[in-house]
Amino acid sequence: MSVPGSDPVLAGLVAVEALIRAGDLARAGAALETIRDSAPNDVRASLVEATLARAANESQREIAALRRACALTPRWVVPHLELGKALARADALEEAVAAVDKAVELAPNDLGVLEAAVAVANQAGSNASAERHLRAALALQPGNPLITRALAVCLFGSARYADAEHLYRELLAGGVQDPVDLASLGECLTQLDRREEAIACLERALELQPGDGAIRFNLALARGETPDTQPNEMTQALFDGYSGRFDKHLVGALKYRVPKRVAEIVRTRYPDLRIDVLDLGCGTGLTGVYLGGVKGRLTGVDLSAGMVERARRHGIYTDLVHGDLREELRRSSAGSYDCVIANDVFVYVGDIAEIVADCFRVLRRGGLLIFSCETADDDERGFVLRPSKRYAHSYAYVERLCRAAGFADVSVEHIELRADGAVLLPGFIAVAQRD
Repeated sequence: MSVPGSDPVLAGLVAVEALIRAGDLARAGAALETIRDSAPNDVRASLVEATLARAANESQREIAALRRACALTPRWVVPHLELGKALARADALEEAVAAVDKAVELAPNDLGVLEAAVAVANQAGSNASAERHLRAALALQPGNPLITRALAVCLFGSARYADAEHLYRELLAGGVQDPVDLASLGECLTQLDRREEAIACLERALELQPGDGAIRFNLALARGETPDTQPNEMTQALFDGYSGRFDKHLVGALKYRVPKRVAEIVRTRYPDLRIDVLDLGCGTGLTGVYLGGVKGRLTGVDLSAGMVERARRHGIYTDLVHGDLREELRRSSAGSYDCVIANDVFVYVGDIAEIVADCFRVLRRGGLLIFSCETADDDERGFVLRPSKRYAHSYAYVERLCRAAGFADVSVEHIELRADGAVLLPGFIAVAQRD
């Protein structure tokens, strides 16, 4: 490798990188432009330009520089791997998977490359790619517990519960009873309808980790019980991992229509949008996007930091809160909102009585609470927990709670919420009006 003293281009690029680290991006850009004029086909200049673009939060320029680097050196793994990471940061997930797959093709025995490829595949929700790279890594390091565990998680995510069970048993065969592995084995056994074995695993996991809400929740499921709510840590983990592909997957692949329809209801009721709105479980901000902004406050709340960050990018919400919607409701003053929205939120909460009552308290007179539910039959319990770990509520239960909280009028609109495999999932949008 050349050293800076004998390679003037390298010496210049080292100086540019020092300016980038110092935060002097303007000088770094000017110096880099001079180098590129003198060495337009030097791949190192393209890589440093990508570094500069990332420091400046210019994702498209970063991606363009890395594409140029790949074109200049198509058999060098580094630009392909960095391109995959940059595309993933920009939520261009299908292209990101293709780029890291190319990097693995160029360096199939590099564990660092395989690890990065798995991370991108997981972000993209591509279990097939993740499994392929994990199996390649496991072939390089047979018996590695970290790789084995990651592969088990991947197989569980693909609903291959028997294959995942085998790997969790392999991890536990060494005699160390890791509570996470025990709990995960218990979840596999629950899905395989081997309840007694599942209960034994989950009870032992809870003994080892007694404060774990997720283990307690899954133990209740294995016992056939219905917990009142899903633990916050489960919901947060789900959506932090899902945030990058949420909009495209939910609206595109799953035909999720609720935010658009709720925005239409709000616009019909308040055509001038001179209102203050609280969006509970705001996610990536789809409801705000469909509303197009309101003349008053639009406050969004979500447990997932990843979701809140993506909602912030729209520049529509006046306030965004990363936290528990229950706590935000308790903090809010009485009569501070005209409309409270909870789209696809109560599917993670069974007993919604307290939340509905708090929503009533924070609404002004004439205000609306609008929320969606998956449909449970009226002859079922007021709320039931489906195998998907999502709650469904009956209309009779929802109406009873709303009226008990003080709402004068409650109406529902039946709607197909989203696709669930080949089936459209039935649900409803409830609108409760304060007098």
